[in-house]
Amino acid sequence: MLYRNSIKLLVACFSAATALSPTCEQSFSAETTQYGAVVIRAASQEEDPAPILPEVVFSKADQEIGWKLVPGEAYSGVDSHRFFLTVEAPKVGLEPPIIEVVWPNVNIERVIGARGDYEIIDNGVRFTPGKAKAPTGAFTEISFGAVRLGVFHNWDVRRCGPYRDGRYPREEIKAQLNYMLAALEVCRAYGWTETDKPDFVDHINLYGFETLFTNGHRDFPPHFHIMLAWDGWAAANVGHYLLDSQGNIVKNSYWVLHEDVEKPCLPGDVSRYTDKTSRDVFDTVILSDGSGLTFSKVGASKEYLLRAGERGAPESVEVLERATGTSDEWKKLCEVVANDDAEHGEFHSKAFYVDGSIQSVEFEYDPDTGAKR
Repeated sequence: MLYRNSIKLLVACFSAATALSPTCEQSFSAETTQYGAVVIRAASQEEDPAPILPEVVFSKADQEIGWKLVPGEAYSGVDSHRFFLTVEAPKVGLEPPIIEVVWPNVNIERVIGARGDYEIIDNGVRFTPGKAKAPTGAFTEISFGAVRLGVFHNWDVRRCGPYRDGRYPREEIKAQLNYMLAALEVCRAYGWTETDKPDFVDHINLYGFETLFTNGHRDFPPHFHIMLAWDGWAAANVGHYLLDSQGNIVKNSYWVLHEDVEKPCLPGDVSRYTDKTSRDVFDTVILSDGSGLTFSKVGASKEYLLRAGERGAPESVEVLERATGTSDEWKKLCEVVANDDAEHGEFHSKAFYVDGSIQSVEFEYDPDTGAKR
């Protein structure tokens, strides 16, 4: 028989001014074992009033071992779509407990992160968690030669951390998608999408930001990334192009991970990306009015400008080109419009070229995980 654990879910709200980019709330203790899972509500209930907080129930034997719910929004939390949880016991290498999540008057659609099958019971669900962390993120990465496009699928019903309260950053989400896909077209123009062995080490990451606060990933404030990476995540040049509420680029919080250096780059400052062989690969410069940035390969004959479209970056981003190092007039190459339907798991992007051609990026994915379908 299972006994009710008296622990109540604690939801920690964090100050919106404390972090510029991905950080963790705290590290996992080396002296404990942790498991996580996510319980998804039926979509038909998402418009209902917020459900009561679920309870996590352990057997008497597991309570004696010390299994408990880990509080804090980085580990356990509830919203209108799901309940994500992390459980912990004070010993290393333990097998996961069998737990019950008691959630009265809630229709449970699925459990993500369960080891094996789960069982729907009266007022809840019974399962064994099988993941070391609650699999709360919804992320898809696609490779194009030496370029990796990483899309965080943001949905307001899953907002957490600094994004839980106040205005949801819809405009910034749309702008970062357009900028990322416009940067992909620059990479295409330089030939980096056609080979996995470019003339630099190792690859380029074009990533967005997430509003989920996944496992303590406080991805705030809104921004997009242009990164030059190698050796996994041990070394990289990481650009965080911070956006204001209109989708304008405010500055680049530029990190050199392997040197543990952060270099704030304001409009007009050059952010130079250099690989592990000390080869200078490309530069970016934010425009003085925040409406875009230049993106130029070192030594190339052409340079490119990513600029907000006529109705602003949340609607579209233009890619323009000219001869490198000149004051020639910028000429439009294409205009990019991207859309991510995070509720239904559908991503669509089109780059409309002035010659009439179109470059498309389209995929479907699991809305709760980001796994491609």
